[in-house]
Amino acid sequence: MTSENDENKLKQCLQSIIDAISDTINNLTKQTRHSNQKQILRNLPLTIQNLLDDNLASFSSQCRNYIFDALNHYNYNTEAKAFDSAFTVELLDPFRNDLQGRLFLLDACQAAWNGDRSIIETFIRNYPTLKDKSGLYGTTLLYSAARNNHFHIVQYLIQVGKCSVNAQNKDYLEKSHLSTLKATVGSTALHAACFYGHLQIVEYLIQHGADYFILNAAFETPIDNGQPKANIRNFFTNFLVLSYSRDSNVLPKRTILDEIEKNGEYINDCFWEYKPFSHDRWFPFTVDASSRLQKALTIDSNEKLITEIHLKAYREAFNVSIVQFLRWVKNYDQPDNLAWVRCRGSSLLNFHCYSQWQIMFMKHPAGITNSSSPIQTFDMTTTEIQLNSWYKANDKINFLFERTMNYHRKYMTINLNFINNEKITFDFENFTFTNQQNTVEGFLRWIPKLILNDKKLILVNNFQLPSDSDIILLTTSYLKKALLNEAISTNEMNQYNLKYDNVLDEDILDFPNKQPIKGKTLNKFLNVIQGDILREQSDVVVISTSSKSLLESIWQAGGKPLQKSFVAKSKANPKDIVISVTTNGQLPAKAVYFVLWEPNSDSTILSESLEKIVSTVMEKAASENYTSIAFPSIGCGRFGCSINLVAQILIGQFQQQLAKYPIKVSIVIHPDRTDIYNEFQRQINFLQGKSKASRENLMSIAVGQGKIEVKKGDITKQKADVIIGSSSSENLRQGLLEAGGPEVESAYDKENQANPNSLIISTPSGKLPCERIFFLRWEPNKDPEILRQSIIDLIWNVIQNVHSHNYKSIAFPAIGCGEHACSVDIVVKTMVREMKKQIENRKLPWSVTFIIQPNEHNVYDEFCKQLLASSHEPMDYKLPLTWQTSKEDNMRLIVRKNTDEYKSIVTNFDQSMRKKYQEIIRIERIQNERWFMQYLAHARDFQKRLNDNTEKYLYHGCPESAASSIIQDCFNRSFAGVNGTAYGVGVYFSSNAAYSHGFTKPNSNGERFMFLARVLIGKTTIGNASMKTRPVGFDSTTDGNHIYVTYHDAQAYAEYLITYK
Repeated sequence: MTSENDENKLKQCLQSIIDAISDTINNLTKQTRHSNQKQILRNLPLTIQNLLDDNLASFSSQCRNYIFDALNHYNYNTEAKAFDSAFTVELLDPFRNDLQGRLFLLDACQAAWNGDRSIIETFIRNYPTLKDKSGLYGTTLLYSAARNNHFHIVQYLIQVGKCSVNAQNKDYLEKSHLSTLKATVGSTALHAACFYGHLQIVEYLIQHGADYFILNAAFETPIDNGQPKANIRNFFTNFLVLSYSRDSNVLPKRTILDEIEKNGEYINDCFWEYKPFSHDRWFPFTVDASSRLQKALTIDSNEKLITEIHLKAYREAFNVSIVQFLRWVKNYDQPDNLAWVRCRGSSLLNFHCYSQWQIMFMKHPAGITNSSSPIQTFDMTTTEIQLNSWYKANDKINFLFERTMNYHRKYMTINLNFINNEKITFDFENFTFTNQQNTVEGFLRWIPKLILNDKKLILVNNFQLPSDSDIILLTTSYLKKALLNEAISTNEMNQYNLKYDNVLDEDILDFPNKQPIKGKTLNKFLNVIQGDILREQSDVVVISTSSKSLLESIWQAGGKPLQKSFVAKSKANPKDIVISVTTNGQLPAKAVYFVLWEPNSDSTILSESLEKIVSTVMEKAASENYTSIAFPSIGCGRFGCSINLVAQILIGQFQQQLAKYPIKVSIVIHPDRTDIYNEFQRQINFLQGKSKASRENLMSIAVGQGKIEVKKGDITKQKADVIIGSSSSENLRQGLLEAGGPEVESAYDKENQANPNSLIISTPSGKLPCERIFFLRWEPNKDPEILRQSIIDLIWNVIQNVHSHNYKSIAFPAIGCGEHACSVDIVVKTMVREMKKQIENRKLPWSVTFIIQPNEHNVYDEFCKQLLASSHEPMDYKLPLTWQTSKEDNMRLIVRKNTDEYKSIVTNFDQSMRKKYQEIIRIERIQNERWFMQYLAHARDFQKRLNDNTEKYLYHGCPESAASSIIQDCFNRSFAGVNGTAYGVGVYFSSNAAYSHGFTKPNSNGERFMFLARVLIGKTTIGNASMKTRPVGFDSTTDGNHIYVTYHDAQAYAEYLITYK
């Protein structure tokens, strides 16, 4: 085994050889005589051999073989101890560069092991040809990173470094030293990730083409390596098709082609089904009919194929075409007598034959019924989608389908370019497909690939068979013979190998979305309790190392052995954020997971760190076969973190992780903190109802005796008493007239000619699901006041006419927000405000729905914002627990230095301000109740509208005079543009204190002032200097990095003032 001393000797030897090459290059540049140059080149191999003679005797065999592997590329003969060919001038630079890379590889492999990305980046940038080479200890960079769960390194190596995802480890030990098979030799990164239970890396590697059937030196696949880990075993069980008709739960050990090569047997594992042309479902054949069909295709490669068989079932007789997979009864020409046939299973596994795949659309928004021949098939180039017809997969897609089956995969996702690049997921267990919105659905099947039996490998069209020709199946055995007889080239054969080496960009390889658990199932796995976390009976107790009180308690309860074990494991694994220590019976729990976490005032960093901890803890618990976890409310103690934000992050992340790992999680809250308990429970309740609201894209509020809704949709499909149109909007008017049909068009033309100046044209509904259609005459205007008044008049006109007809419900389009390019802010605000005002003042029990086109996301957001803006729901907010009572109603209270509140603020401030300040004079907590309550009301609206907490803790630097004004009046619009206008004329904040420092000014005592503020960034977009108000549909602007600009007084609250020098 190589020691650290051996490795250092190896480095010194490599460097000496590199120096010798460099000296040779330098000497050559000084010589002009050809004879001298020749002599210099002849001296180099002698110099290298002398260096080897001086060092190799003291090397381990591993180090010797490492250096030999590098030299062998330049014709070094290890037995003769000499180079077999002379060096040339052109060879010296590549030779030196390779050896420098081999030297750097020693450190790069250690960096991959430790998770040090900067060293790896330098190595990949300078020596890209060595990216897949194994280091001294026989592991590739990718293997080392995957083994130790460095996901960010794995991502970099695959996406940026372009490392081969299936690169195998190579060991440098002598063969005679390998008394047993060494599993790491020949292993890939996927072997390592599976063995150690790193599910996130397993999924990522497979998404990028990792072969889960590749064998290492111990003849193990990654699937074999993952068997002891419950999370990996469950993943492959859900990811792969285990069987069709054989009822097996055993994970496959090899690809189907490898299975055929190994055993050569036909395996009956399929369902035979038929679908009548007029039906939208498949029916099973009888057992006898299935057996006959199975036998018809189970033939040797040299046997002539019987293209048609006659079958009987009960009282019915029918024929089946084996080449077209078509079933018919009596008259072939009658569509009612025809049915399509399919074999749901692998053609290779069952019949050793390759297949041509087909897909059939049963549902498509633009689909039309095939009016031509019922058995006509189409290529994937048709512009109009023919429903209930087969489409032949092109060569690339057919290869992907075949490869998916070869690798036993359940799902494959690709973009079908002939239907507008729609993303389609194919289910190879049920032979169905759908898009993400379920607006496209259909079936798939294969038909056998046929060739002429003339040894030329000419494929035949199954639906246009040549007459009087000998037709046979294209089987694996036929291809093997064709390759031996040189009837097919090795390159042509690659398309039939169906390996992951032939990766095509079309294969997205999405995993089927695991829906977050909710409802009763969520309550079963996730609950919030109050109590002592150390007394919990869970398998695992999680302790944050940042909580001093919990650490002291755990040391006292677990004793010195627990503490010593933690210290030892921390030193051995300094990069791990979760340290697992078994309790050995000292606690009710089986293990303690110590998580290394520090609070952060930046909500983005806080969110990422908490999500990382939850995912790591869940994955680790699953890999160690634990079934229950007790988790503390990390960050909700004395660190100044938002309880609402922490609760939302933790509950949301647990919900996502529980879809992967069904582990019972108890979030344990201290008995004295009822406020934290209530917030966590509220987040669980909110989460259970959240998915429905977001799925419907619907927002609704009560207004007086009625209600106003905003939703995305098609105005022509709304079920309401009245649908509103506009005669001035060509697109809207034409859309309503066409959807309504001739009756509406005729009525509109007649009324328009009779009363050309009428403010409203009322027509019957025609084909629309309403009682009447009102076309209002409305003209846009660029003048804000005229535009505002025209909207007021429009709403009043609608109300009058709807009321006169005694209607109760209205579907209202976003008039003026489309082709007229009016100010959306004015239009929406006025429209919503006036509609609310009319419903409230007139006490109308109406339902008004504003319908927004599905692609108008910003307009939809603006309507939601205005709908919530004046929604006067009662507020029930408590002041922060850190606030102190002040007899003099003082707004500025000193934060004591010995509190966690103070320490947390200083820690985060110091991260970016180090060496930019001398001392912090004081930190004051700003307790302006009036502005804080306004801020919370604003936060409530943001939360309700966006279903997300977008609060950030940001800095704002300013002179002392401005600081006093902000404390009294918060960040009102008088501060707009004070700190610049590059990203909008608003109030500027930054997550980088050093940036905000640039806007402070020292007072006469040299003191500077900076606020730490709560800021609601909401929905943000990149800003520019022309933006004097927030862009429509957005709440703030940004530089895309650390700067945020707000445009509303109550959008930020100055919570702390830091005075420093």
